[in-house]
Amino acid sequence: MKTLVVEASPRREGNSITIARSFIRGLRDGGETEIREYFLNDMDVRPCLGCWKCLEMSEPGCVIDDDMSEAYPELKKANLIVFATPIYWWHIAGQMKIFLDRMEGLLNGNGPNNLSGKALVLILTHLVEDPDGVELAIRMFRSITGWAGMRLDVIRYCSEKGHVSECEEKLDEAYRLGRSYSGWAAPELSVKCMVENCVGMFSSVESLARHLASAAGLNHRAWRSEHGLQDRGMADDELWTQIARMLNDESAAKDR
Repeated sequence: MKTLVVEASPRREGNSITIARSFIRGLRDGGETEIREYFLNDMDVRPCLGCWKCLEMSEPGCVIDDDMSEAYPELKKANLIVFATPIYWWHIAGQMKIFLDRMEGLLNGNGPNNLSGKALVLILTHLVEDPDGVELAIRMFRSITGWAGMRLDVIRYCSEKGHVSECEEKLDEAYRLGRSYSGWAAPELSVKCMVENCVGMFSSVESLARHLASAAGLNHRAWRSEHGLQDRGMADDELWTQIARMLNDESAAKDR
């Protein structure tokens, strides 16, 4: 299994990177060796220009000549992606947001298929238990992974009482999650999105349902409207589970 760990904190001994190291240790103790780390503060990753040229490319890429040229093939090859970031001003660190924006270059006209089936582990650290800050980031990634057909696991740590190095329970949580991914394989993509002009392929009806709940394009919104569904997105599990039941009922009816 190939793993790419992307670390956004400017502090190499910060909480988010410390948790990421514990996760990596779990992976390595489980026999995983193909692990690559990106420390974003040392990389030249410039903001997206919004030119959409990436969608015209045959392979993931971008017209900007910077370190993302190396990152695109690594992202495409990775089975497991880890994002570790502190929460600054109610959201993910700027280094991570720029990297995330540049992942547009991973689509290259292939929709979510360069991400579908992969797993994302999100490591979030924050200073206080704000009812909005860390939850805003989690909701964003629920929507992103829902649209992309990715598995999502979240580790969060509030550093109000001190550095995570003093919290064995949290480090053990990260270690055990890493260990649980040892030998994990991305599932086969065998379920196609039925929405007009969507090329998305997914690993299950449930994965497709999350995509249908979160996709923001006009055709997907029209599909939801035609089926009497509200645009609730991935704010909770209500919409996607409703879609999954509907798709499973339709499939069962065809088999009768």
